[in-house]
Amino acid sequence: MSADENGHDNWHQHSVEEGAPQGEHTAQASAKAMGLTIIFMTLGVLFVIIVLVVYFQNYMSNYKAMINENNEAAAVSSVYRDTQLAAINAPVDAAMEVVIAEYAND
Repeated sequence: MSADENGHDNWHQHSVEEGAPQGEHTAQASAKAMGLTIIFMTLGVLFVIIVLVVYFQNYMSNYKAMINENNEAAAVSSVYRDTQLAAINAPVDAAMEVVIAEYAND
């Protein structure tokens, strides 16, 4: 390749040694190839969407089961805690009455 006086390459100019110019590569798009490409791309996107939906539903059902299990365990423990606190509060009230009576007598 030669350069002009400005130093630009003349890449777009062909010399005689190159022979006859070639036709444009892929000048005509194949309708069949384009149609198949669109079909396969659409099917690929639908496949990915279906896989993601199935995964999300599976994940969420496991997550909801875990949350429900924790809620049930918390409900049982809160009932146990409330019964224990009720058993503890009664003697504390009686003890407070005893201490108040002792201080009243002094």
